[in-house]
Order: sequence, then C-alpha cells, then structure tokens
Amino acid sequence: MSGKHCGPSKGLLDLDAKIGSAMDDLQNSSIGTGAAGIADSISGLKNNLKSKTDGILADIESAIPEIPKPKANLQEQMTKLMSNLDNPGALLSELEGIKGNFGGSINVDEMLSNAGLDPNKLNNLSEELEGLQKKAKLQNAVGSLGKLATGDLSAVKSLMGGLPVITLPGSDAASIIDGICKDIPNLDLDADGNIIKKGVETKVASEDAEPVEDAAPKNDTPPPAKDKAPADNLEESNTVNLNPDTDVAAKIEKELADEIRERVFPIREEYNVQFELALSKGKEAKEFFNEAKKFFEFGGHNARKANRAKGEAAKAIQDKAIKESIGLLFLIELTEKDINYNYNVKGEKAGLWDKRTFRKPTITWDEIHENTNFQNLTSIVDRILAIPSLEIKGERPPRVNFGG
Repeated sequence: MSGKHCGPSKGLLDLDAKIGSAMDDLQNSSIGTGAAGIADSISGLKNNLKSKTDGILADIESAIPEIPKPKANLQEQMTKLMSNLDNPGALLSELEGIKGNFGGSINVDEMLSNAGLDPNKLNNLSEELEGLQKKAKLQNAVGSLGKLATGDLSAVKSLMGGLPVITLPGSDAASIIDGICKDIPNLDLDADGNIIKKGVETKVASEDAEPVEDAAPKNDTPPPAKDKAPADNLEESNTVNLNPDTDVAAKIEKELADEIRERVFPIREEYNVQFELALSKGKEAKEFFNEAKKFFEFGGHNARKANRAKGEAAKAIQDKAIKESIGLLFLIELTEKDINYNYNVKGEKAGLWDKRTFRKPTITWDEIHENTNFQNLTSIVDRILAIPSLEIKGERPPRVNFGG
C-alpha cells in the first residue's frame, strides 16, 4: 500500500466490533439439557447470530471503497485494435478512439511505431475511410456506401477489401500483442477526461511463500478451456505477415508501398483538387445568389440578373466537381482492391501465409454506371476498364446523354 496510513476507517472499526460480538455470543452460549432445551438454545443462538451476520455483510459492503471505472484504457484499446486485423472498420474505429482519448497526452504515431506498427499505413487507411464516408454522403448512396454514410462501419471490409500488412519490418502481430503490456503506456481516461498513469505490470515474486498450514487436498478438476488469444488465430488471417524478416517479404512490402505511391496517390491528388473546387464554388455560388436577392429587394434588375448568372455558373462548376470527386473515389477504391489482390497473390506464392484462393475484385456495370455520372466521366470509365485484375459482371448499359 502506498501513501500515509492513518489507521482503520470507521466502517472497518464497526465491522470489527460486530464480528467480535458474534464470536462472544458463540463462545458464551450454553446448550440446554434434553431435546427441548437443545433445540431452544440452538434456535435462539441461530437467530441471534443471523441478525449480527446480516449486519456484518452490510458493513463489509460499506467498508469497501467504490472504485470508479475508467472511460477508456490505452492498453485495452490497443489489444482490441490488434484483434481486428481482418475487420478494417473496427480496427480504424479503435484507432480513432485511441487518438481521440489519448492523442492530447501522447504522440500516438510514435507509440504505434514503438509497438511495431506502421503509422503511415494506418493514417493512409484512415484517410481512405474518410474519403469513402465523404463519397457516401455526397452521393446519397444506398447499399454498402449507404450504411457507411449512417456511421455503420460493418460495410467497410467489402468496400476497402482486406487490410494491407500494417506491421513494420521485423515485427509481426503476435509479438505486438504479446508486448502490449511492456510497450504501451498503461493509461486510463477517467469520466472527467483526465489521463491517469497506472502502475507498471505486476512482477512474479522472487521467492516462494512459506506455507502457513497443511496443504489442501489436490484439486484434480481439469482446468477450464482456454479462450483463443488473438495471436492464436493469426494463421487464419490473410492480412498478417507471418515471416517478416525474409528478403522476399521485404521485397514484396516495398513493391506494395511503391505501387500505392505510384497508382493511388496521384488519383488522391486529383480527388483533393476536385473536392476543394466543389467546396469553393459552392461558397461562391451562395454569395452570388445572396447578392442577387439583395438587388431583387432594393431594385437593380441588371445587377440582379448578372449576379444570378454568376451564381448559376459557379453552381454548374460545383456540380461537375462533385460528380468528378465521386468518380475518382470509386476509381481509388477499385485500384486499391487490385493492388491488394496482387499483394496477396505474391505473398501466397512466396509462402508468407497458408495457401488459399484469393478472389479477384469484382464489380457490376450498374455500379460503374452510377459512380461515373452514367458513364459521362468517360476518362474515369476508361481507367476503370484498364485495371488488370478487375472482373466486371452484367451487361453494359448505354451512356446517358445529357446534351440538348
């Protein structure tokens, strides 16, 4: 026990007094003679002791201090994160929770890196999820994207595919899980938002304790079945690099990073440009429409007409940029699925995980039609058709012509 010890509390003193009184009654009681005397004595003693022991139980409860449950614990959240390697939505949700709860007190990226995780890959995945959510809201989508728009992360796996390997070279998920108590600070977040640093992990005693009484009879009851730890299921996961130290694994990892940089990053830049354009033109259109409204109220037909025309022009650019943004997000989604498929196939051939059949990314023509403004984003349609592993199902509908 740490801190100054000021003696037992009043609750403990009351408890001790009641236990002593019950023991005195038991020692001082006399059992009457004859069947009736024995029965009456036992009954009276039993009732007396029951009234005292009921009070003892109440005093035990009042003597135990209430320990408030923390709102969050960093080590528990990291364990949950590592337990969801095959569930991108849950993993990224846990990552956001860690940043929200503890990001103001610790460098989360540095903590992840020290534990053996790649913070850059995790941050890229978070950005991808954020992009998908924006797309879902912009498009007022249904199906998997519709679920995502409402905050339901169960659809993330079908949209993003499996996770890439998120461990740093020389680390694997099993060792990270085993080292959480050592590598991750034991921090609590209390109900008031305060960060509390807890003590270090308890160590095993250096010497055996001396027995204080004869050994109890051996308990031959078999131990309860042990729940599978997350690390026990690693071989069932196609996202975990089970042999990260080999030259082949390092080569495949580098190829994965290079392909993401070469193929995905440029599309993300295009998307960012279009998204910012949509925001700025929307603001501009609103300002012109407000100006036109003022001239309508105070006269000035020509000025009102000019501002109205400028607002319509800005709105048209905004609408086009929104549609372009939706198409580019769709292209990013399919490109990343293609990259992930190639990575899984390479890893299987290199023996990095158990042999299995990886399915090629599949899409329907209806989905392409809806996400490319009914095929009016012709350059994006062409880029989708050029994705090597993509399988397109269904019949291609005709492009909708919006011309006059």
